[in-house]
Parts: sequence; C-alpha cells; structure tokens
Amino acid sequence: MQAFQSIFQVLALGLLLTAVLADPQQRKYDTNVDDVRPGMTFSNNKGASRHFPKGIHRLIETNTKQRAACPEDYSPCLCELTTNGIEVTCVDIPVADIANVFYRTRNIDLYQVVLTASASATGTVDLPADLLKDKRVEHIYLGCPANASPKLGLTIASSTFEFTRFNTTVFGILNCDLAGQTDMQYLNDFSVLNTLRVDDSNNIEAIATLPTSTMPALKRLFIVNCTGLENVVFPDLTPARLIRLHLQGNGLTDAAVNSILVSVASSSSSSSLQELILANEYTMTKVPRIGAFSKLGWYDVSSNAIPFISQSNLVFNVPVNLVGLKNIGLTAIEGGAFLGNYANAEVNLEDNKLTEFRADVFKSMLQQMAAQPAGSGGQVILTGNPFDCGCPLAWLIRDNPALLPSVKNGVCGGFFRFEDLNPDSYANC
Repeated sequence: MQAFQSIFQVLALGLLLTAVLADPQQRKYDTNVDDVRPGMTFSNNKGASRHFPKGIHRLIETNTKQRAACPEDYSPCLCELTTNGIEVTCVDIPVADIANVFYRTRNIDLYQVVLTASASATGTVDLPADLLKDKRVEHIYLGCPANASPKLGLTIASSTFEFTRFNTTVFGILNCDLAGQTDMQYLNDFSVLNTLRVDDSNNIEAIATLPTSTMPALKRLFIVNCTGLENVVFPDLTPARLIRLHLQGNGLTDAAVNSILVSVASSSSSSSLQELILANEYTMTKVPRIGAFSKLGWYDVSSNAIPFISQSNLVFNVPVNLVGLKNIGLTAIEGGAFLGNYANAEVNLEDNKLTEFRADVFKSMLQQMAAQPAGSGGQVILTGNPFDCGCPLAWLIRDNPALLPSVKNGVCGGFFRFEDLNPDSYANC
C-alpha cells in the first residue's frame, strides 16, 4: 500500500508540472492548478489504479487515451509507451536495481522518468553518479514516500544526471528532506530546463546554490509547502527570464518575501515575469509592491494575514489578468490602491472583512470592466464580506448602476444583494 501511495504522489507531481506549463497569457487562472490531493482515478495497463490531482482533469483525459506496452522490459519498474514517448516509473525500488534497469535497457530517449527509491541502510535515499546511464530524459521527477515520518533524506550526486543535462526540460522533487543536500550542482548545465519544482520538502536551503548561470532556459520556478526558504539568500536568476514564480505555503515573512523579490527584480527576470503567486503563507502582513516587474499581470497573495492595502500598492504596467486577495483578513483598502488596466481582470476579494465598498477604490476599475463588450469584461468578486448597506454604497447603487454587472456576489446587511437594492433608498444620501 505504501508503494501505491508513493506512486500516486509522484505521478501527481509529474502531471501537475505538465499541467502548469501553459503560457499564462493564453489561459484563465485555474485555482486548482497547485492542488495535489487525489481527485480522479484511472487504471493503467497493468490494472493498477492511479489517483490524480484536481485541476488537471483535462490533461489526464488526453494523456490516458493511448497507452501501450513498452518495447523493452523495465522491471521491476513500470513502463508505458504513450503518445509522448516512453514513461518509466520506479516506486519503492532499491537504487542499485534502478541503476541496473537503465544500464541494461537500450532505448536512449525517454519522455518521463519517475523515481521513488527505497531507503538505504542509513535510512536515506542516495542517488549515485550516472544513475540513468546514457539515457536522455525530458521530464524527471524524484519523490520520497508520502507517509514517512520524519521525511526521508534525499541526496543527489553532482553527476547523477550527467548524460541528460542537455535534454531535460522539467525537473521536480516531492516530499523529501534535503538537509543532506548542500548544493544543487546536479542541475549544472541543464541548459534547456524550463521548469523546476520542489514540493512538500524540508530543509531546501541548497536552493541558494542553484546554478542559474548555466540554466538560461528556466521559465517556471515553483517552491510549495517547503521549509528552509525563509533565511536563504535567493539566487540571482540571470540569465534566465522567468515567466512564473510560485512561492506558496513556505511560511515566509514579509522580510523574506521582500528579500526574494529584490533579488528577482535585480535579475534578468524583472522584465519577463508575468505571474507571481505568494499565496498560503499566512505569515505575510503586507502586499509586496510589484512595480519593478514590467510584464506582471497575474498576482496572488491569498490566504495571508494582510489587514490593509495602501495607496499605489497594486500598480501594474500591463493589462491585469488576476489579482488574488482572497482570505487575507482584509478590513480596509486605501483609495488609489489599484492602478493600471483592469478591464479584463479578475479581482478576488472573497472571504475578507470589508465593510465599505468605496468609490475611490473601485470606481475606476469597474468603469474599465463595464466598458468591455457584454460578458467579456473583468469582475470584482466580493463573496463573504460583511458590507454595510448605508450611504457609502450610494455612488454605486444610485449613481452608477451600470457598473453592477462587474460586481460579483456583493451582499450587504447579511443577505441583501447589491443588484437588488433600491436606488430610491439612497435619495437622501
């Protein structure tokens, strides 16, 4: 059972990484894209069930249509031939046996390799040099058993993936303790790597040594639910031009977030970053300023502890796609906080403590949204806020009812929907 749980976890990471590769300018924001909980079940060609995460159902249905037996025997690992190519999965198998699989098989080009090796006598997973022999792999995912407590340690030799460094585009680590990994030189010269992700792992301080100078193609960096990032000197990403940076659930304070963003803004990514996610930290108390990122249009700081947003805090230089401010304990927003083109934006203010819906905060934004063709403009989502029905709403209900379609789930007095309020009730305001 533990082996199956491990395979579910790591396959979920693999599919998740593939799911988030789409260009953010070409998609709507998927709130489940980083949810790795089991959501669907499919059977592989050996009859075993696989559980996949929410948010990637469309991808799974596409990738599971055509699967066939592999041209070689990869046992004790599993292998499938898909429309993408050969996919090899090794779960709870000794490292020596994994190395033997890749030594005796002859296909050089593989699409995907998923590895969760069993622990050594010392209770760690130690990946040796040249683990994959001469294989060239596009996607590599490393995982440790999901139910191990404490997490199993993982170490990776600097030349573990020597022969695939010019071919690997996606690399992920899931559910490991990286305290014994003092550097990330195993990614040196990964010249076409475009996506790097570390999930649910402890002691990731080695991220400071990421050899970014030899990783010019890096576009997407995800660090989710990890420890050890708080006091790290974040690496200079130059010459990479990052498009997406997700830092979620890592317990980062305002000071740590500021330090990371200063580093990114000082790198070549300042003019390329389009999506910045700082959600689920719960320890952030301020919305970091993002004016230095000239192409940023997706910004999410949901599930933090940010009671106040000040003037010019949310200034964008390109048309905005998403501003996520959900569940941050927000009680007040200063006038002029939102600056830029919000015509097609989703501004999510759900589950906060706002009592006023003020004109100096929202009117300009709503006018931009309402000016778009019917049904195509953006929206301000207000579900779960305790707004007051008094005169502060007169500017909207009495004076600008045409803006109401751009306001979603606005409720005051506990149950009065904004769109149901009578404009005549504000005649004396």
